[in-house]
Formats: sequence, C-alpha cells, structure tokens
Amino acid sequence: MSSDLPRILIVSEVSLSKEGMGASRTLFNLFESYPPEQLILFAPKSFLKSHPTSPPFERQVFSFPGNYLPSINNRFGKLVNTWINAVNCQLLDWLPIANRKNLESFEPQVILICPVTPWCLLMGYKLTQHFQCQSLIYLMDDWLANANSWWLSGNVQAVAYQILKKSAGWLMISEPLGAELSNRYDLVPQNLLIVHNPVDLSGKKLPDEATVRSGTFRIAYAGSVWPMHYDALAVVAEAIFELKSDGKDIELVLYTDQGFWNFYKEKWEQWQVVYGSFIPYHELDRYLKQADMLLVATSFLPENAHMVRSSVLTKLTDYMIAGRAILACGPDYSASNQFIKKWDCGLVCETNEVEEVKDFLRKILQDRSSLNSLAKKGFEIVKDNFERSKVSLELYNFIKDISLNKNFKDSLARYSS
Repeated sequence: MSSDLPRILIVSEVSLSKEGMGASRTLFNLFESYPPEQLILFAPKSFLKSHPTSPPFERQVFSFPGNYLPSINNRFGKLVNTWINAVNCQLLDWLPIANRKNLESFEPQVILICPVTPWCLLMGYKLTQHFQCQSLIYLMDDWLANANSWWLSGNVQAVAYQILKKSAGWLMISEPLGAELSNRYDLVPQNLLIVHNPVDLSGKKLPDEATVRSGTFRIAYAGSVWPMHYDALAVVAEAIFELKSDGKDIELVLYTDQGFWNFYKEKWEQWQVVYGSFIPYHELDRYLKQADMLLVATSFLPENAHMVRSSVLTKLTDYMIAGRAILACGPDYSASNQFIKKWDCGLVCETNEVEEVKDFLRKILQDRSSLNSLAKKGFEIVKDNFERSKVSLELYNFIKDISLNKNFKDSLARYSS
C-alpha cells in the first residue's frame, strides 16, 4: 500500500517527536508507518529546536520563522505582546514562504494542517493558496474558541474559516469538536474522520482476571497539568488526602514534568501527593501497571469549558492498554467522560465537591476486585478500535481518497462511525 500513498506535507508545531506528549505523541503514532520519503514536516524553527523530530522523519524537515520579534515576559509585555504578535503574523503573511523551493521540489499531493497556534494556521493557509492540491485540517482541541489574534491584513478567525471551508476533509479528535466547529463557522465538512490516539499492542496482553493488587490502593495520573486539568485533579488529590487522614490506605501518584510539579508544589505536598517524576513514553506502560486505577481529570471551570467539551484526552488509550481501570473526574459535558461512558471502560465522577468525591472513592475501595472487568473491557476496546495498524490504515485510506479527489460521501458512514 505504501507505494501508492500520496506525498503529504504536514504543517504543524507538533514536531513528530517520539518522546513528546499529547498532540506530539499522537501525530507521531499516526504517521509512524507512513513511508518517510512521502512525508515532509514544515514547522516553526523554535518548536523544532525544543522538540526535535524523531527518526525516520528527521530527514525531511523544513522550518519557517515562528516569530520575528520575541515576546516580552514581564509586566510590560502584557501591554505590548498583542502588538508584537500582530507584527509577527503580518510579517509571516507578507514575506515569501521559507524553504519554498524545497517544498516545491517535493510536489505535495496533500497538505495536512495540524495547528496549535495562529502561526501554523496562517502558514497552512498560505501553502493551500500556493500549491494546487487538496488540504486537510486536524484539530485535537478547540483552541480556536478563544483565539483573537489579528494583524493588518487579517485575523485568526477569518483564516480558520477559510481553511475549514477549503479543506477536503476534517480530521477531529472527537465528534463534539467537529460539531462545534461546524456550528460556529456555519460549515459542513466535505468529509469527516474522527482520529484518536492509536496505540501499539506489541508485547501487551489482557490483564489477568485473578490478579488484584494488595496493599495501598494507588491512583496514578500521568501527563501534563494544564488549567484544563488542574482543578479536577486537585479535587481528587484533596479527597484522597482526607481519606488517608481517616485511616484509608490510599495514595495519588503524579507522573508529570518537573515544571508542572513545581508550579503547584505547595498544594501537592499539602495533600501528600507522591511525585513519580516524568516517565519516558516507552516506559509509561510499566509504571501505569503499578497502579490500581488511572486518573483522567478535566476542569469544571467555565473558562475551560471549550477545551473540556471538545478534547478527548490522548492518554485514554494509553491507559486502556495498561490493563487498569480508569477513573474520570470532570463535568458531565467532558468529551473524555463521554468517551468512557460510550465504551463503558471506566468509572466517571462528575462532581467537584470533595465530600462527594470521597464517597465515590470509598465505594471503589470497598470492592476493588470489580475493577478488573473494566480493565479487561478497556483492553479489548483498544484492540478492536484503536490499535495502531487499524487506525493508520483507516487514516491513510482517507488521505489517499482525498488526494484522488474521489467523491466518497456514500461511504462516509464508515469513516465517521
């Protein structure tokens, strides 16, 4: 199949880093099987420097300036950074495309725009105007909801509208995200594919039904702690601390980057959270298996609702192959909670009242052996729906059909189901 796959130009800050987290790891997982000679990554120079592209894709990587003027990181910066950003976007819009000849020599057949900032959104739009080929957009959350960047010749919302309108297909992390964008911009996607984080099942097996951990009941959280996670994670941490104070043998282990630990260190230590450090992705499964439950946390705060409502956290499928039950704490509109309810692969706690979370956890502690059936179900769901080769095949076929400009609306159901 690889010989007839189209040449694809990916425009993204997500730099195909094998040891990246979240969006970066997901994009690498999705394209790991794609023939590297058929793929070019075009990314802001600063992102490539901090998150180098992993083999085999590092041979065809080109950069463009993400910013020409640096932001100011002090009190004065709050007054002028909006104008600095406007200048940077205007220069990006006006100046010639960096490495244009290299991109033209590649002769892309499909442009995939996977933006997390206005820079790649704008650069992706420029490329769709320059090259006469099909384009796709892949969004993993709704950062566009509150994006208000502007420059002399345009603004981020106008560019988003044009890209979504022109794209031959939308790739979305969840159904709610696709529906929200469709409603907001009054657009119906020509083709839609829901693409979640695929996982590698090599060396993985179903959890042993007879195996139930004894001793301290351990709940683990792995990943970043952004505002869309913190308040829900904090509620669980406080509830666990109070249960410990009541004599329950329970703990919360946090596997995250040192920066996220330090930022909330006073609270983590107050609640006696165990710091498990940052775990490289290739070792993550081994550490997750040391827990009884794996925590997903999505914010209850209104200011984070646009992210919570649209983004199915990529850690979910990594959790599911670990053979441990999932505990999700977040509001009822959380896309991650809805994912767990849909597949019935975990427990959902939709309250941010500490006493209610404590009651929820007490019931779990009373019957910890019942968690094994949820763990087994989660593993089977991944095997049948999110195994890497299956997800990749569906994605590559979708891209191939787009590149050939086929009208396959009659078969759209198999992509969006």
